[in-house]
Amino acid sequence: MIELREWQLSYEVMNSLYYKVDQSKCLVQLAVPLDRPNTFRYLQAVQAGVSNGKALYVRGIWLDDVLIGKAELNRYDSYDAELDIVIASRYCSKGYGKEAMELLEEEVRESGWCRSIFAYVDTSNIAAGKMLAKCGFEAGRFFSADVMIPYEGTYVLKTARGCEMKKIF
Repeated sequence: MIELREWQLSYEVMNSLYYKVDQSKCLVQLAVPLDRPNTFRYLQAVQAGVSNGKALYVRGIWLDDVLIGKAELNRYDSYDAELDIVIASRYCSKGYGKEAMELLEEEVRESGWCRSIFAYVDTSNIAAGKMLAKCGFEAGRFFSADVMIPYEGTYVLKTARGCEMKKIF
């Protein structure tokens, strides 16, 4: 049974999770081990509930007593929130992401935290697109974006293609 819990404010917990995530199909990829100074700034933002002037909502995704992922929402002034969700590789394609999304939506809908959620999904990440569609997200515009991805201790520029998916409450 999936449960959402407040995020564990620890560099070690974050690093451990990202070691277990296949980021190859993510639009934004993080080099592992995670950069300590930037990770600590991020953890401070999580604790404050604000990042770059936007409201921030972060939950750990737990299966029994095992942290299997993280769900994050960044809310704009319009009360639209951008989703970032990661699940450890061995737990992908088992319905846990869908279950976590349903719990997350219930939390933010009941509290009035946001009025819609959107996500940018890499077109190669078919499983994520299907999961969001099962949760009632609708496909919107397709896009291309140049992103920096970690590669052998440095970063390289990659053109990513994706689809914006959105759910309005």
